[in-house]
Amino acid sequence: MSFLGHVRIRETHGIRRFLYPVSVEIPATILDPADCHDGGPAAVLITPDDRQIPLQVTPGAVNPDQDRRLDFAVSLSPFEELELKLFSARPEFAPLGKEGRGDFTIDASAALDDPLRTVEEERRFRCSQRRFSTEFDRSGTLHEVEYDSEQHLRAPATFSRNGRRALLEGVSAFAAGFPLSARVSAAGQYPDGCRAQTLLETTAYKSWVMLTHSLSQTQPDDELVFNLPTTISSSVITCDFGVGGGIYGSLNVETRPEITWHSRLSRSGPVSWSIASGERTDYIGEAQTTEECLRQRWFHLVGGRKALAVAVTQVPAGCREMKVTLNANGDVTVAFRMGEAAFEAAAFGLCCHFLNNIPAIAAATNPQSILLPPVVSWTASDSGA
Repeated sequence: MSFLGHVRIRETHGIRRFLYPVSVEIPATILDPADCHDGGPAAVLITPDDRQIPLQVTPGAVNPDQDRRLDFAVSLSPFEELELKLFSARPEFAPLGKEGRGDFTIDASAALDDPLRTVEEERRFRCSQRRFSTEFDRSGTLHEVEYDSEQHLRAPATFSRNGRRALLEGVSAFAAGFPLSARVSAAGQYPDGCRAQTLLETTAYKSWVMLTHSLSQTQPDDELVFNLPTTISSSVITCDFGVGGGIYGSLNVETRPEITWHSRLSRSGPVSWSIASGERTDYIGEAQTTEECLRQRWFHLVGGRKALAVAVTQVPAGCREMKVTLNANGDVTVAFRMGEAAFEAAAFGLCCHFLNNIPAIAAATNPQSILLPPVVSWTASDSGA
């Protein structure tokens, strides 16, 4: 095997990570996923103590012809830095770097204990593991989520703009046969000609579904809405929000059917927010800095056996309002309203984490770990491989 370079991962936010999924893209000239060694992996990642960790190589997400994406997972203590070595699995593929050749062999046992098992039937992908499974199509629509045989969605999750849906067609799919992560990308346009793109991704390590919806341009008062009709139900549903240091609430069909978190965004200066039950405002406050605002962009919904954590991972600069509405029927709506015209791409991102049997006070996970991921970088070997 030939040394290709280093992958460095830095935990910079003081959060412990356990098998946290990360990715990095490297030039295609360094590694081609089609290059395999005796039917095995194209490359291997080695830890400082010479352990091999599972690695998936696919074409890059943005420039598939020019880049290769590496997917893997790491466990990190708060503020820990980890340096991994990347080796080609074919001895002749790359020249020797300063690190020389590895004095180890490819370890077949480095495979995942519970990999993604994805099949495509009737233009839908079914992505299954022992406890968690999802179903989505090539247009990037999430149709089903199942955890421990419990259905979490009543209907598909959807994006709409100004009350209309975009007509999207699949552009690429790296799902069937990929054990670590599965993703589909779709592109199309809205009825008024605005171009749109959706990216859906899931991972073997977490019961996450990550969704990104991008618009080619926006106009003042354009509204993008994400709807997630969950099956969460109980006589009392609990919820909490990242704003205000964590504000808790409850939903009841008869007495408190709906709670709304409303943030008024700004390019500079504080972000004001409020939590309201119907017409009654219960809490108001401000986030003073950009990082404080970022850390607060999450919420939980918990009822009976089921829990949902959502992190709002991307909000475009021109967005002026974000409104999260939760109701006692289990419906989740996240609405973004634009404040100005923009003739550049505007991306809206969410990560939905589904679990069962989670106490309300610790619902699902701390979404700050999703909003503040580790920093991953790549350095090629001195040989220019």
